Amino acid sequence: MRTGSSRPYRRASQIFVAVFSALSMVSVVGCADNSPVAAPTSTLPAQQPDGGSTDSPAEVAIPDYETHLDLDKEEKKAVEGALVAFVGYFQTVNKAYSGDFAAADKFPKYASGEALKSVNGDVDVIKDGSYEFTGNVAPSKLEIEKVESEAGTDSPNAVTVHFCFDLSKWSLLPKNESQTSNGDDLVTMEHNIYKDSGNWKVTEQTLRERKC
Repeated sequence: MRTGSSRPYRRASQIFVAVFSALSMVSVVGCADNSPVAAPTSTLPAQQPDGGSTDSPAEVAIPDYETHLDLDKEEKKAVEGALVAFVGYFQTVNKAYSGDFAAADKFPKYASGEALKSVNGDVDVIKDGSYEFTGNVAPSKLEIEKVESEAGTDSPNAVTVHFCFDLSKWSLLPKNESQTSNGDDLVTMEHNIYKDSGNWKVTEQTLRERKC
């Protein structure tokens, strides 16, 4: 799972070293107060996997989020669809990174592009034993930054989500290497989530230059 700026795919040794190195350059400023409005928790059917799978849909709890945007009904629906992919993405990350490698087959359901290449690369180095994953990745403090209609579409098909990562709760490091903290464990990440052919998927992950 890449946690740096959008660049061509790199193996986890570079990906995660870049993250922890970048923390020393993250501006020590609080998250801006945009008078956000909390969205209620609700449920939506999980997306069907690509290829017309007949897997039974499961109920997915939409996490609470905040936003400074005045969302209309259609935009709220887009946000909920994007967050179904967001939740499924991290559920699958935690399973696959923790040793349930068969779970990685579900990544294309929730991710595409650079995000998909990144998580698949991470699973490869965990599977071959060169890297070890510990803990549980649990995003928090979700903020909806943008809801847009791109590529000439009438309905919203792009959602940008900012959220908090607590890097003290998980690690992906070379085998036998211990994690060290510089005190900046709470960082803000950005996910770009796009709807393509009826399916919402995480496409990009970026480390933002601010703390949570």
